Amino acid sequence: MGKQDGHWVAIFTCAGGSNTGQTANAAGVKLAQAGLGYLACLAGVGAGAENTLKKLAQAQKVVVIDGCPVACAKGMLGKAGVKVDCYVQVTALGVKKDPGVLAPDPAAVARVCEAVKEGMKSLV
Repeated sequence: MGKQDGHWVAIFTCAGGSNTGQTANAAGVKLAQAGLGYLACLAGVGAGAENTLKKLAQAQKVVVIDGCPVACAKGMLGKAGVKVDCYVQVTALGVKKDPGVLAPDPAAVARVCEAVKEGMKSLV
């Protein structure tokens, strides 16, 4: 698990069937690998998985990265009553959604990571 200034940060991502969904997920992985939080299981929230919900209850901050305006990750957490502290949407950063492409563009992943890092600065 990663810490950000002493706070446990849960990172939830879209992992949808398009370049933007895969970009969101790839960015979440990079952020977790950099120690800025831990990659949390969105499917576990939807399924009501006890361990996932227990771990989420311990998080002090929640970051969500959605691929597109459908905002599935944010919506699922909203239905579960989870407050989102930092929200980034890949398409809002100028990345065009292409459902036929599953490979994330490394430049887009870097752009998303920077947007999340910028958004996390206000979480302290």
